[in-house]
Amino acid sequence: MSRIAHFAFILLFCLTVSQSANAENKSAPNISLAQINADGMIADLKYLVLDLAEEKKGWSNLEELLPSFLEGIDKTRPLRIDILLGENQKERYRLILPISNLAEFRDNLEIFEISSKKQRNGPYILGNLFEGFMKYLQDDKYVVISEKLSEVNEIEDPLKRIQELLKEKYDFSALITNEKEGVADRKKSMASTRKQLLAAVKKKRDETDNAFELRKLAFTHQMDELERLFVESEKMVIGWTTDAPANEGRLVFTLKALEGTSLDASIKQFATKPSYFANVPVKMDGILNGRINHPLDEMRKENFTAFYKLLLPSLQDRIDANKDLTDEQKTSGKKVAALIIEMLDAGKETSLIDGFIDSNSTADGKYTLLGGIRSTDGAKLKEIVELLPKLMKDQTVETDVVNEESLKIHKINIKDEYKAGFEELFGAGEALYVGSTPEALWVAAGPDSIKRITDASKLVKEPAPEKVSPEVIELNVKTLPWLKMVNKVRGEKGNQEVREMLIKSLTSTDDTFSFVMKREGETIDGKAKLDKGILKFIGNVIAKFSKETL
Repeated sequence: MSRIAHFAFILLFCLTVSQSANAENKSAPNISLAQINADGMIADLKYLVLDLAEEKKGWSNLEELLPSFLEGIDKTRPLRIDILLGENQKERYRLILPISNLAEFRDNLEIFEISSKKQRNGPYILGNLFEGFMKYLQDDKYVVISEKLSEVNEIEDPLKRIQELLKEKYDFSALITNEKEGVADRKKSMASTRKQLLAAVKKKRDETDNAFELRKLAFTHQMDELERLFVESEKMVIGWTTDAPANEGRLVFTLKALEGTSLDASIKQFATKPSYFANVPVKMDGILNGRINHPLDEMRKENFTAFYKLLLPSLQDRIDANKDLTDEQKTSGKKVAALIIEMLDAGKETSLIDGFIDSNSTADGKYTLLGGIRSTDGAKLKEIVELLPKLMKDQTVETDVVNEESLKIHKINIKDEYKAGFEELFGAGEALYVGSTPEALWVAAGPDSIKRITDASKLVKEPAPEKVSPEVIELNVKTLPWLKMVNKVRGEKGNQEVREMLIKSLTSTDDTFSFVMKREGETIDGKAKLDKGILKFIGNVIAKFSKETL
Protein backbone atom coordinates (compact mmCIF):
# COMPACT_ATOMS: atom_id res chain seq x y z
CA MET A 1 0.00 0.00 0.00
CA SER A 2 1.49 3.36 -0.99
CA ARG A 3 2.39 5.96 1.63
CA ILE A 4 -0.05 8.48 0.22
CA ALA A 5 -2.82 5.95 0.72
CA HIS A 6 -1.73 5.57 4.33
CA PHE A 7 -2.31 9.25 4.92
CA ALA A 8 -5.55 9.25 2.99
CA PHE A 9 -6.92 6.42 5.13
CA ILE A 10 -5.53 7.41 8.52
CA LEU A 11 -8.61 9.39 9.50
CA LEU A 12 -10.90 6.55 8.51
CA PHE A 13 -8.73 4.21 10.55
CA CYS A 14 -9.01 6.45 13.59
CA LEU A 15 -12.77 6.58 13.25
CA THR A 16 -13.04 2.80 13.16
CA VAL A 17 -10.92 2.16 16.22
CA SER A 18 -13.30 0.75 18.80
CA GLN A 19 -11.37 1.75 21.91
CA SER A 20 -11.47 5.28 23.28
CA ALA A 21 -9.83 7.19 26.01
CA ASN A 22 -10.24 9.40 28.97
CA ALA A 23 -9.19 12.88 27.94
CA GLU A 24 -6.59 12.73 30.69
CA ASN A 25 -4.94 9.61 29.24
CA LYS A 26 -1.60 10.94 27.99
CA SER A 27 -0.80 7.65 26.21
CA ALA A 28 -3.74 8.09 23.85
CA PRO A 29 -3.35 9.97 20.56
CA ASN A 30 -4.81 13.47 20.46
CA ILE A 31 -6.89 13.82 17.29
CA SER A 32 -8.62 17.04 16.30
CA LEU A 33 -10.52 17.79 13.10
CA ALA A 34 -11.20 21.36 11.99
CA GLN A 35 -13.58 22.93 9.49
CA ILE A 36 -12.77 26.55 8.67
CA ASN A 37 -16.48 27.43 8.86
CA ALA A 38 -19.86 26.10 7.75
CA ASP A 39 -20.31 28.82 5.13
CA GLY A 40 -17.07 27.70 3.51
CA MET A 41 -18.21 24.08 3.47
CA ILE A 42 -21.52 25.04 1.83
CA ALA A 43 -19.74 27.25 -0.71
CA ASP A 44 -17.39 24.40 -1.62
CA LEU A 45 -20.28 21.98 -2.11
CA LYS A 46 -22.08 24.53 -4.27
CA TYR A 47 -18.93 25.05 -6.34
CA LEU A 48 -18.48 21.31 -6.90
CA VAL A 49 -22.09 20.31 -7.50
CA LEU A 50 -23.74 23.37 -9.04
CA ASP A 51 -20.96 25.44 -10.61
CA LEU A 52 -18.80 22.60 -11.96
CA ALA A 53 -21.11 19.60 -12.33
CA GLU A 54 -24.12 21.82 -13.16
CA GLU A 55 -26.38 19.46 -11.23
CA LYS A 56 -29.29 21.65 -10.11
CA LYS A 57 -31.32 18.81 -8.60
CA GLY A 58 -28.34 17.43 -6.68
CA TRP A 59 -27.57 20.89 -5.28
CA SER A 60 -31.23 21.64 -4.51
CA ASN A 61 -31.41 18.58 -2.24
CA LEU A 62 -28.24 19.59 -0.40
CA GLU A 63 -29.28 23.23 -0.14
CA GLU A 64 -32.56 22.18 1.43
CA LEU A 65 -31.03 19.70 3.88
CA LEU A 66 -27.88 21.44 5.17
CA PRO A 67 -29.54 24.37 7.03
CA SER A 68 -31.48 21.93 9.22
CA PHE A 69 -28.19 20.86 10.82
CA LEU A 70 -26.90 24.39 11.37
CA GLU A 71 -29.65 26.22 13.31
CA GLY A 72 -28.07 28.32 16.04
CA ILE A 73 -24.52 27.68 14.77
CA ASP A 74 -22.37 30.59 13.67
CA LYS A 75 -21.57 29.64 10.08
CA THR A 76 -18.70 32.15 9.82
CA ARG A 77 -16.40 30.72 12.51
CA PRO A 78 -14.36 27.48 12.80
CA LEU A 79 -15.73 24.14 14.01
CA ARG A 80 -13.64 21.58 15.89
CA ILE A 81 -14.18 17.88 16.58
CA ASP A 82 -11.91 15.88 18.89
CA ILE A 83 -11.75 12.09 18.59
CA LEU A 84 -10.98 10.64 22.01
CA LEU A 85 -9.18 7.32 21.88
CA GLY A 86 -7.83 4.88 24.45
CA GLU A 87 -8.67 1.62 26.19
CA ASN A 88 -11.81 -0.38 27.00
CA GLN A 89 -14.44 2.14 25.97
CA LYS A 90 -16.42 2.92 22.84
CA GLU A 91 -15.13 5.76 20.73
CA ARG A 92 -16.30 9.22 21.71
CA TYR A 93 -16.32 12.58 20.04
CA ARG A 94 -16.05 16.02 21.55
CA LEU A 95 -17.83 18.67 19.49
CA ILE A 96 -16.69 22.27 19.83
CA LEU A 97 -19.10 24.45 17.86
CA PRO A 98 -19.45 28.23 17.38
CA ILE A 99 -22.83 29.54 18.46
CA SER A 100 -24.81 32.45 17.03
CA ASN A 101 -27.95 31.85 19.11
CA LEU A 102 -27.89 29.41 22.02
CA ALA A 103 -31.67 29.15 22.29
CA GLU A 104 -32.00 28.25 18.59
CA PHE A 105 -29.22 25.70 18.95
CA ARG A 106 -30.95 24.04 21.92
CA ASP A 107 -34.23 24.00 20.00
CA ASN A 108 -32.47 22.28 17.12
CA LEU A 109 -31.12 19.65 19.51
CA GLU A 110 -34.72 18.97 20.52
CA ILE A 111 -35.63 18.40 16.85
CA PHE A 112 -32.97 15.68 16.80
CA GLU A 113 -34.45 14.30 20.06
CA ILE A 114 -31.64 15.48 22.31
CA SER A 115 -32.80 17.23 25.47
CA SER A 116 -30.67 19.89 27.21
CA LYS A 117 -31.26 20.71 30.87
CA LYS A 118 -29.49 23.67 32.49
CA GLN A 119 -27.94 23.07 35.88
CA ARG A 120 -27.69 25.81 38.51
CA ASN A 121 -23.90 25.44 38.61
CA GLY A 122 -22.27 23.57 35.81
CA PRO A 123 -22.89 22.59 32.19
CA TYR A 124 -26.10 21.44 30.54
CA ILE A 125 -27.07 17.80 30.90
CA LEU A 126 -27.97 16.18 27.55
CA GLY A 127 -30.36 13.25 27.33
CA ASN A 128 -32.60 11.03 25.19
CA LEU A 129 -30.76 10.06 21.97
CA PHE A 130 -27.44 11.35 23.33
CA GLU A 131 -26.46 11.32 26.98
CA GLY A 132 -23.67 13.64 28.00
CA PHE A 133 -22.83 17.22 28.84
CA MET A 134 -22.73 20.58 27.08
CA LYS A 135 -20.74 23.54 28.34
CA TYR A 136 -21.36 27.02 26.96
CA LEU A 137 -18.30 29.26 26.82
CA GLN A 138 -19.98 32.64 27.16
CA ASP A 139 -16.99 34.81 26.25
CA ASP A 140 -16.07 32.79 23.17
CA LYS A 141 -19.65 31.86 22.21
CA TYR A 142 -18.78 28.19 21.69
CA VAL A 143 -20.41 25.04 23.05
CA VAL A 144 -18.40 21.99 24.07
CA ILE A 145 -20.29 18.68 23.91
CA SER A 146 -19.07 15.27 25.09
CA GLU A 147 -20.16 12.22 27.06
CA LYS A 148 -18.01 12.97 30.09
CA LEU A 149 -18.11 15.99 32.36
CA SER A 150 -14.31 16.15 32.59
CA GLU A 151 -14.04 16.34 28.81
CA VAL A 152 -16.22 19.44 28.51
CA ASN A 153 -14.80 21.16 31.59
CA GLU A 154 -11.17 20.92 30.46
CA ILE A 155 -11.76 23.06 27.35
CA GLU A 156 -11.16 26.73 28.16
CA ASP A 157 -9.92 28.00 24.78
CA PRO A 158 -11.93 26.29 22.01
CA LEU A 159 -9.48 27.04 19.20
CA LYS A 160 -6.07 27.00 20.90
CA ARG A 161 -5.14 23.47 19.81
CA ILE A 162 -6.01 24.01 16.15
CA GLN A 163 -4.45 27.45 15.65
CA GLU A 164 -1.83 26.15 13.21
CA LEU A 165 -4.56 24.58 11.08
CA LEU A 166 -6.59 27.77 11.03
CA LYS A 167 -3.51 29.83 10.19
CA GLU A 168 -3.05 27.79 7.00
CA LYS A 169 -6.72 28.39 6.11
CA TYR A 170 -7.43 24.78 5.17
CA ASP A 171 -11.08 24.12 4.41
CA PHE A 172 -10.91 20.84 6.31
CA SER A 173 -7.95 19.59 8.31
CA ALA A 174 -6.74 17.18 10.95
CA LEU A 175 -4.10 17.34 13.65
CA ILE A 176 -2.84 14.15 15.31
CA THR A 177 -0.24 14.27 18.10
CA ASN A 178 1.27 11.70 20.45
CA GLU A 179 3.29 11.73 23.66
CA LYS A 180 6.52 9.69 23.55
CA GLU A 181 5.88 7.89 26.84
CA GLY A 182 2.66 6.41 25.46
CA VAL A 183 4.17 4.29 22.65
CA ALA A 184 4.10 0.99 24.57
CA ASP A 185 0.56 1.56 25.83
CA ARG A 186 -0.67 2.48 22.36
CA LYS A 187 0.85 -0.68 20.88
CA LYS A 188 -0.77 -2.74 23.60
CA SER A 189 -4.18 -1.18 23.05
CA MET A 190 -3.90 -1.80 19.29
CA ALA A 191 -3.82 -5.58 19.78
CA SER A 192 -7.53 -5.89 20.52
CA THR A 193 -8.34 -3.30 17.86
CA ARG A 194 -6.51 -5.40 15.28
CA LYS A 195 -8.39 -8.49 16.42
CA GLN A 196 -11.77 -6.78 16.10
CA LEU A 197 -11.06 -5.25 12.70
CA LEU A 198 -9.62 -8.48 11.31
CA ALA A 199 -12.67 -10.39 12.55
CA ALA A 200 -14.80 -8.12 10.38
CA VAL A 201 -13.00 -9.38 7.25
CA LYS A 202 -15.34 -12.16 6.17
CA LYS A 203 -14.95 -14.70 3.41
CA LYS A 204 -17.02 -13.84 0.37
CA ARG A 205 -19.25 -16.31 -1.38
CA ASP A 206 -17.35 -18.19 -4.10
CA GLU A 207 -14.02 -16.81 -2.78
CA THR A 208 -11.28 -19.43 -2.66
CA ASP A 209 -9.41 -20.15 0.57
CA ASN A 210 -6.19 -18.81 -0.94
CA ALA A 211 -7.86 -15.58 -2.11
CA PHE A 212 -9.42 -15.06 1.33
CA GLU A 213 -6.14 -15.62 3.14
CA LEU A 214 -4.41 -13.22 0.75
CA ARG A 215 -7.04 -10.54 1.38
CA LYS A 216 -6.68 -10.96 5.14
CA LEU A 217 -2.90 -10.72 4.84
CA ALA A 218 -3.13 -7.56 2.73
CA PHE A 219 -5.40 -6.05 5.38
CA THR A 220 -2.94 -7.03 8.10
CA HIS A 221 -0.10 -5.33 6.23
CA GLN A 222 -2.16 -2.17 5.84
CA MET A 223 -2.78 -2.31 9.58
CA ASP A 224 0.97 -2.62 10.18
CA GLU A 225 1.56 0.61 8.29
CA LEU A 226 -1.38 2.45 9.82
CA GLU A 227 -0.54 1.28 13.34
CA ARG A 228 3.00 2.57 13.02
CA LEU A 229 1.72 5.95 11.89
CA PHE A 230 -0.94 5.95 14.57
CA VAL A 231 1.32 4.83 17.44
CA GLU A 232 4.77 6.23 16.62
CA SER A 233 4.09 9.60 15.02
CA GLU A 234 4.82 12.69 17.08
CA LYS A 235 2.71 14.88 14.86
CA MET A 236 0.64 14.59 11.69
CA VAL A 237 -1.15 17.37 9.89
CA ILE A 238 -3.52 16.76 6.98
CA GLY A 239 -5.19 19.66 5.19
CA TRP A 240 -7.60 19.97 2.27
CA THR A 241 -8.43 23.16 0.36
CA THR A 242 -11.00 23.61 -2.41
CA ASP A 243 -9.75 26.67 -4.27
CA ALA A 244 -12.63 27.83 -6.48
CA PRO A 245 -10.86 30.93 -7.90
CA ALA A 246 -7.91 28.76 -8.99
CA ASN A 247 -10.20 25.87 -10.04
CA GLU A 248 -8.16 23.29 -8.15
CA GLY A 249 -8.14 21.20 -4.99
CA ARG A 250 -5.07 20.75 -2.79
CA LEU A 251 -4.21 18.13 -0.18
CA VAL A 252 -1.15 18.53 2.03
CA PHE A 253 0.26 16.44 4.84
CA THR A 254 3.21 16.55 7.22
CA LEU A 255 4.54 13.70 9.33
CA LYS A 256 7.11 13.79 12.12
CA ALA A 257 7.94 10.60 14.06
CA LEU A 258 8.71 10.20 17.73
CA GLU A 259 12.47 9.99 18.16
CA GLY A 260 13.84 6.46 18.55
CA THR A 261 10.83 4.67 17.05
CA SER A 262 10.85 2.38 14.01
CA LEU A 263 8.90 5.07 12.13
CA ASP A 264 11.67 7.54 12.92
CA ALA A 265 14.28 5.07 11.64
CA SER A 266 12.24 4.53 8.49
CA ILE A 267 11.98 8.26 7.75
CA LYS A 268 15.72 8.69 8.26
CA GLN A 269 16.32 6.22 5.41
CA PHE A 270 14.55 8.53 2.96
CA ALA A 271 16.58 10.71 0.58
CA THR A 272 19.92 9.28 1.68
CA LYS A 273 20.88 7.50 -1.57
CA PRO A 274 20.45 8.75 -5.13
CA SER A 275 18.06 6.94 -7.42
CA TYR A 276 19.65 4.45 -9.80
CA PHE A 277 17.81 6.40 -12.53
CA ALA A 278 18.84 9.88 -11.32
CA ASN A 279 20.63 10.64 -14.61
CA VAL A 280 17.58 9.79 -16.75
CA PRO A 281 15.64 13.04 -17.41
CA VAL A 282 11.95 13.10 -16.51
CA LYS A 283 9.77 16.10 -17.39
CA MET A 284 6.68 16.44 -15.24
CA ASP A 285 4.50 17.74 -18.06
CA GLY A 286 3.41 14.72 -20.10
CA ILE A 287 0.49 12.34 -19.70
CA LEU A 288 2.33 10.13 -17.19
CA ASN A 289 5.52 11.20 -15.49
CA GLY A 290 6.94 10.19 -12.18
CA ARG A 291 9.79 9.03 -9.98
CA ILE A 292 9.92 6.93 -6.85
CA ASN A 293 12.94 6.30 -4.63
CA HIS A 294 11.29 4.71 -1.60
CA PRO A 295 13.44 2.70 0.86
CA LEU A 296 12.10 -0.54 2.31
CA ASP A 297 12.78 -1.24 5.97
CA GLU A 298 12.76 -4.77 7.40
CA MET A 299 9.05 -4.71 8.24
CA ARG A 300 8.12 -3.88 4.66
CA LYS A 301 10.55 -6.41 3.19
CA GLU A 302 9.12 -9.18 5.39
CA ASN A 303 5.58 -8.16 4.48
CA PHE A 304 6.39 -8.23 0.76
CA THR A 305 7.79 -11.78 1.08
CA ALA A 306 4.72 -13.00 2.97
CA PHE A 307 2.39 -11.34 0.47
CA TYR A 308 4.09 -12.81 -2.60
CA LYS A 309 4.06 -16.25 -0.97
CA LEU A 310 0.25 -16.17 -0.82
CA LEU A 311 -0.24 -14.23 -4.05
CA LEU A 312 0.98 -17.03 -6.31
CA PRO A 313 -1.51 -19.75 -5.22
CA SER A 314 -4.32 -17.19 -5.37
CA LEU A 315 -3.41 -16.27 -8.95
CA GLN A 316 -3.10 -19.94 -9.87
CA ASP A 317 -6.59 -20.59 -8.49
CA ARG A 318 -8.00 -17.79 -10.65
CA ILE A 319 -6.25 -19.12 -13.73
CA ASP A 320 -7.53 -22.67 -13.12
CA ALA A 321 -11.08 -21.34 -12.62
CA ASN A 322 -11.07 -19.39 -15.91
CA LYS A 323 -13.24 -21.47 -18.25
CA ASP A 324 -12.20 -19.42 -21.28
CA LEU A 325 -8.60 -20.68 -21.10
CA THR A 326 -7.32 -23.89 -22.62
CA ASP A 327 -5.12 -26.27 -20.62
CA GLU A 328 -2.03 -24.93 -22.43
CA GLN A 329 -3.04 -21.34 -21.63
CA LYS A 330 -3.57 -22.24 -17.97
CA THR A 331 -0.18 -23.91 -17.75
CA SER A 332 1.52 -20.94 -19.41
CA GLY A 333 -0.40 -18.46 -17.29
CA LYS A 334 0.69 -20.12 -14.06
CA LYS A 335 4.32 -20.13 -15.24
CA VAL A 336 4.11 -16.41 -16.09
CA ALA A 337 2.60 -15.66 -12.67
CA ALA A 338 5.37 -17.60 -10.91
CA LEU A 339 8.11 -15.85 -12.89
CA ILE A 340 6.68 -12.37 -12.25
CA ILE A 341 6.38 -13.03 -8.53
CA GLU A 342 9.94 -14.37 -8.40
CA MET A 343 11.15 -11.16 -10.06
CA LEU A 344 9.12 -8.97 -7.69
CA ASP A 345 10.31 -10.85 -4.62
CA ALA A 346 13.92 -10.63 -5.77
CA GLY A 347 13.49 -6.89 -6.37
CA LYS A 348 12.87 -6.21 -2.68
CA GLU A 349 16.45 -7.27 -1.93
CA THR A 350 17.58 -3.89 -3.22
CA SER A 351 15.85 -2.57 -0.04
CA LEU A 352 14.00 0.06 -2.01
CA ILE A 353 11.42 0.73 -4.67
CA ASP A 354 13.29 2.74 -7.27
CA GLY A 355 11.85 3.59 -10.66
CA PHE A 356 10.63 6.23 -13.10
CA ILE A 357 8.13 6.74 -15.91
CA ASP A 358 8.34 9.48 -18.53
CA SER A 359 5.99 10.36 -21.38
CA ASN A 360 6.41 13.08 -23.98
CA SER A 361 4.27 14.29 -26.87
CA THR A 362 5.37 13.87 -30.48
CA ALA A 363 4.98 16.23 -33.43
CA ASP A 364 1.85 14.38 -34.65
CA GLY A 365 0.04 14.63 -31.31
CA LYS A 366 0.86 11.12 -30.10
CA TYR A 367 3.14 10.13 -27.22
CA THR A 368 6.28 8.26 -26.33
CA LEU A 369 6.77 6.42 -23.06
CA LEU A 370 9.89 5.22 -21.24
CA GLY A 371 10.08 3.62 -17.83
CA GLY A 372 12.44 1.66 -15.62
CA ILE A 373 12.47 -0.06 -12.24
CA ARG A 374 15.25 -1.62 -10.20
CA SER A 375 15.40 -5.42 -10.30
CA THR A 376 17.98 -8.07 -9.49
CA ASP A 377 16.40 -10.87 -11.51
CA GLY A 378 15.70 -9.42 -14.95
CA ALA A 379 16.79 -12.55 -16.82
CA LYS A 380 13.33 -14.06 -16.25
CA LEU A 381 11.81 -11.33 -18.43
CA LYS A 382 12.67 -13.20 -21.63
CA GLU A 383 10.97 -16.37 -20.32
CA ILE A 384 7.83 -14.36 -19.63
CA VAL A 385 7.80 -12.80 -23.10
CA GLU A 386 8.29 -16.20 -24.74
CA LEU A 387 5.27 -17.58 -22.88
CA LEU A 388 2.89 -14.79 -23.95
CA PRO A 389 1.91 -16.40 -27.32
CA LYS A 390 0.96 -19.58 -25.44
CA LEU A 391 -1.02 -17.59 -22.90
CA MET A 392 -2.90 -15.19 -25.20
CA LYS A 393 -4.48 -16.17 -28.51
CA ASP A 394 -3.05 -14.37 -31.56
CA GLN A 395 -0.31 -12.74 -29.49
CA THR A 396 3.03 -12.41 -31.25
CA VAL A 397 6.42 -11.40 -29.87
CA GLU A 398 9.98 -10.93 -31.04
CA THR A 399 12.67 -11.75 -28.51
CA ASP A 400 16.19 -10.35 -28.44
CA VAL A 401 15.61 -7.48 -30.88
CA VAL A 402 18.59 -6.14 -28.94
CA ASN A 403 20.91 -8.80 -27.54
CA GLU A 404 23.94 -7.24 -25.92
CA GLU A 405 26.01 -8.51 -23.04
CA SER A 406 24.23 -6.33 -20.49
CA LEU A 407 21.02 -5.35 -22.30
CA LYS A 408 18.25 -7.50 -23.77
CA ILE A 409 15.19 -5.95 -25.44
CA HIS A 410 12.06 -7.79 -26.60
CA LYS A 411 9.14 -6.62 -28.74
CA ILE A 412 5.51 -7.33 -27.83
CA ASN A 413 3.20 -6.72 -30.78
CA ILE A 414 -0.22 -5.29 -29.94
CA LYS A 415 -3.18 -7.61 -30.53
CA ASP A 416 -5.95 -6.39 -32.82
CA GLU A 417 -8.45 -6.08 -29.97
CA TYR A 418 -6.14 -3.68 -28.12
CA LYS A 419 -4.80 -1.71 -31.09
CA ALA A 420 -7.44 1.04 -31.07
CA GLY A 421 -6.68 1.96 -27.48
CA PHE A 422 -2.90 1.61 -27.76
CA GLU A 423 -2.66 3.52 -31.03
CA GLU A 424 -4.84 6.27 -29.54
CA LEU A 425 -1.79 7.18 -27.47
CA PHE A 426 1.29 5.90 -29.27
CA GLY A 427 0.43 5.94 -32.97
CA ALA A 428 -0.35 3.41 -35.67
CA GLY A 429 1.91 0.40 -36.00
CA GLU A 430 3.68 0.93 -32.69
CA ALA A 431 4.49 -1.89 -30.28
CA LEU A 432 5.46 -2.35 -26.63
CA TYR A 433 9.14 -2.95 -25.90
CA VAL A 434 10.47 -4.45 -22.67
CA GLY A 435 14.09 -4.86 -21.69
CA SER A 436 16.35 -6.01 -18.90
CA THR A 437 19.84 -5.38 -17.58
CA PRO A 438 21.36 -7.04 -14.51
CA GLU A 439 20.18 -4.06 -12.42
CA ALA A 440 16.87 -2.98 -13.95
CA LEU A 441 13.79 -3.68 -16.05
CA TRP A 442 12.80 -1.30 -18.86
CA VAL A 443 9.64 -0.53 -20.86
CA ALA A 444 9.01 1.77 -23.81
CA ALA A 445 6.29 2.58 -26.33
CA GLY A 446 6.00 4.95 -29.24
CA PRO A 447 8.58 5.95 -31.88
CA ASP A 448 12.28 5.15 -31.28
CA SER A 449 11.55 2.90 -28.30
CA ILE A 450 14.69 0.82 -28.73
CA LYS A 451 16.94 3.86 -28.91
CA ARG A 452 15.36 5.41 -25.82
CA ILE A 453 15.89 2.24 -23.74
CA THR A 454 19.44 1.91 -25.04
CA ASP A 455 20.31 5.54 -24.29
CA ALA A 456 18.81 5.39 -20.80
CA SER A 457 20.65 2.16 -19.98
CA LYS A 458 23.90 4.02 -20.72
CA LEU A 459 22.97 7.10 -18.68
CA VAL A 460 22.48 5.06 -15.48
CA LYS A 461 26.12 3.91 -15.70
CA GLU A 462 27.39 7.46 -15.37
CA PRO A 463 28.25 8.86 -11.89
CA ALA A 464 25.15 9.79 -9.91
CA PRO A 465 24.60 13.41 -8.81
CA GLU A 466 26.40 14.28 -5.57
CA LYS A 467 23.29 15.92 -4.15
CA VAL A 468 20.50 13.48 -3.35
CA SER A 469 17.04 14.69 -4.34
CA PRO A 470 14.74 15.16 -1.32
CA GLU A 471 11.76 13.99 -3.41
CA VAL A 472 10.73 10.45 -2.50
CA ILE A 473 7.77 10.34 -4.89
CA GLU A 474 6.88 12.63 -7.80
CA LEU A 475 3.85 11.98 -9.99
CA ASN A 476 2.07 13.89 -12.73
CA VAL A 477 -0.84 12.24 -14.56
CA LYS A 478 -3.14 13.58 -17.26
CA THR A 479 -6.10 11.29 -16.71
CA LEU A 480 -8.19 11.90 -19.85
CA PRO A 481 -5.87 10.25 -22.43
CA TRP A 482 -5.58 7.11 -20.29
CA LEU A 483 -9.34 6.97 -19.71
CA LYS A 484 -9.99 7.20 -23.41
CA MET A 485 -7.55 4.37 -24.03
CA VAL A 486 -9.10 2.19 -21.32
CA ASN A 487 -12.59 2.93 -22.63
CA LYS A 488 -11.63 1.79 -26.11
CA VAL A 489 -10.07 -1.40 -24.77
CA ARG A 490 -12.71 -2.25 -22.16
CA GLY A 491 -15.84 -1.13 -23.99
CA GLU A 492 -18.82 -2.16 -21.86
CA LYS A 493 -16.69 -4.27 -19.52
CA GLY A 494 -15.97 -3.12 -15.99
CA ASN A 495 -17.51 0.00 -14.44
CA GLN A 496 -18.35 1.80 -17.65
CA GLU A 497 -20.70 4.23 -15.85
CA VAL A 498 -17.87 5.64 -13.72
CA ARG A 499 -15.52 5.87 -16.71
CA GLU A 500 -18.14 7.73 -18.74
CA MET A 501 -18.79 10.10 -15.85
CA LEU A 502 -15.07 10.80 -15.62
CA ILE A 503 -14.69 11.39 -19.36
CA LYS A 504 -17.72 13.70 -19.29
CA SER A 505 -16.13 15.69 -16.44
CA LEU A 506 -12.67 16.14 -17.95
CA THR A 507 -11.17 18.17 -20.75
CA SER A 508 -7.61 18.06 -22.08
CA THR A 509 -6.71 21.22 -20.13
CA ASP A 510 -8.09 20.35 -16.67
CA ASP A 511 -7.50 16.62 -16.12
CA THR A 512 -4.19 16.58 -14.23
CA PHE A 513 -3.42 15.01 -10.87
CA SER A 514 -0.01 15.73 -9.36
CA PHE A 515 1.65 14.58 -6.16
CA VAL A 516 5.02 15.18 -4.50
CA MET A 517 6.30 13.63 -1.28
CA LYS A 518 9.69 14.65 0.07
CA ARG A 519 11.83 14.59 3.16
CA GLU A 520 12.43 17.91 4.86
CA GLY A 521 14.88 17.37 7.71
CA GLU A 522 13.15 15.02 10.15
CA THR A 523 9.71 15.31 8.55
CA ILE A 524 7.94 13.91 5.51
CA ASP A 525 5.86 16.45 3.58
CA GLY A 526 3.39 15.74 0.81
CA LYS A 527 1.37 17.86 -1.60
CA ALA A 528 -1.31 16.74 -4.06
CA LYS A 529 -3.19 18.87 -6.57
CA LEU A 530 -6.40 18.04 -8.43
CA ASP A 531 -7.42 19.95 -11.55
CA LYS A 532 -10.86 21.41 -12.21
CA GLY A 533 -12.06 18.41 -14.22
CA ILE A 534 -11.32 15.99 -11.39
CA LEU A 535 -13.18 18.28 -8.98
CA LYS A 536 -16.08 18.29 -11.44
CA PHE A 537 -16.12 14.49 -11.30
CA ILE A 538 -16.25 14.67 -7.48
CA GLY A 539 -19.16 17.10 -7.84
CA ASN A 540 -20.94 14.64 -10.13
CA VAL A 541 -20.45 11.85 -7.60
CA ILE A 542 -21.84 14.01 -4.78
CA ALA A 543 -24.77 15.04 -6.97
CA LYS A 544 -25.53 11.42 -7.86
CA PHE A 545 -25.57 10.52 -4.16
CA SER A 546 -27.75 13.53 -3.38
CA LYS A 547 -30.32 12.70 -6.06
CA GLU A 548 -30.49 9.01 -5.24
CA THR A 549 -30.32 9.19 -1.44
CA LEU A 550 -31.53 12.54 -0.05
